Amino acid sequence: MNRTSARLVVALLATIAAVTLGALPANADAAITTLTASADRTRIDAGQSLTVSGTLTRATADGAQPVASATIGIAYCPTPSFCGEFVAKPVTDAAGHYEASVSPVRSGSYRADFLPADGTLAKATATTAQITVLQPASIPEFTAARGADGRIPAHGVIAFPRFTPSPIPVEIQSFSAKTWCWTTVATATATWDGTAFVFGATVAQPGWGLWRAHYAGVPDQFKAATSDVAFVR
Repeated sequence: MNRTSARLVVALLATIAAVTLGALPANADAAITTLTASADRTRIDAGQSLTVSGTLTRATADGAQPVASATIGIAYCPTPSFCGEFVAKPVTDAAGHYEASVSPVRSGSYRADFLPADGTLAKATATTAQITVLQPASIPEFTAARGADGRIPAHGVIAFPRFTPSPIPVEIQSFSAKTWCWTTVATATATWDGTAFVFGATVAQPGWGLWRAHYAGVPDQFKAATSDVAFVR
């Protein structure tokens, strides 16, 4: 074997060794850790806060022991396959306990991650149960008045601060003195007019009464909304 071939063999063996070492764990002696995560509420209105908490322990010969002074990253996950950046980084206390106050903007879950700074402890992760966040809705404008032809045009605006459902059915209701309850007399689908979601319907109904608009909401997604009452002669 000439000198050039020997150098090539040495270089090849060094490369193989580097690849092999790189495939091994950074520290095979890292202690196994266990992380838990839970939310104190699993159903809230958008804008409200909840608390994510849990514990971090390490496996020892004497059983699980708490890990103190460890930073836990809390990330919001709108879907099980995607989580955003850390929104909180609580530190565990002497009992290995951590907690953080968070405000989810929509339904999803929170993932807690322990990413150790050295190789003495293994990393760990945990995810809370699904959290349902109900989005708000309001009907800030509603009018109803009898027209010259005797019919009653009813119009209004429905608003959604952050997210918008589709479709948006709005019930036009009148109060019946006979049944002492609200009765839906028409249903209008709200549409975007360039500045707001508007709805309207014209109803043929004799007699005076109280009128309102009502949005039933969407189960586990949007809250219901009701307008102010209009008096129709």
